[in-house]
Amino acid sequence: MKTLAVILLLVSFSFSSYAQRITELEETKISFSPLIFIETDEPDDYRFKIKDGYDKEFTLDPIGFMESYFNIDNFIQEVGDKDYDFYLVNFSNENGFLEAKYSKEGELDRTRQIFKNAALPVAVRNELWRQTEGWSMVKNTYVARGKGNRLDKELYRIKVVKNNKAKIIKIDPKSLDEERIAGI
Repeated sequence: MKTLAVILLLVSFSFSSYAQRITELEETKISFSPLIFIETDEPDDYRFKIKDGYDKEFTLDPIGFMESYFNIDNFIQEVGDKDYDFYLVNFSNENGFLEAKYSKEGELDRTRQIFKNAALPVAVRNELWRQTEGWSMVKNTYVARGKGNRLDKELYRIKVVKNNKAKIIKIDPKSLDEERIAGI
């Protein structure tokens, strides 16, 4: 019996001494992106869906969001040997999309965006109220385009209703003078 106990003790020490060998692993890079790549049938169609937790941030400032989370240089390297004249990249969520056209060198050439039922900026809300006091907003669409990261044209198309009557109001936010509550 003593022999069996000694043998079991030696075997258990041999297993524990084997478990303490150091194994060196290769470096692993972990990255996070709020963008999900969507595969399409078109070979030159690049689409990214915005993860759910980032919808609000994307809708409030789509170009800023794209510049924060999308690296065109890495994207061009990933695409590889394809010899495109430009890269058309689409970012979307449930409410709308941002389409960005990049040059061959990775410079942002133009953008186009359309969003439905976006939160209206204060100046647009005030103008809508001034034009349609007593009416109720049913839906709205925001359309914008520009060169580079600058927006040249913006427009809100807002549908309002009152007493079974409906009308569309178009408001250009760049044409509005922002009202100040208090001046210094």
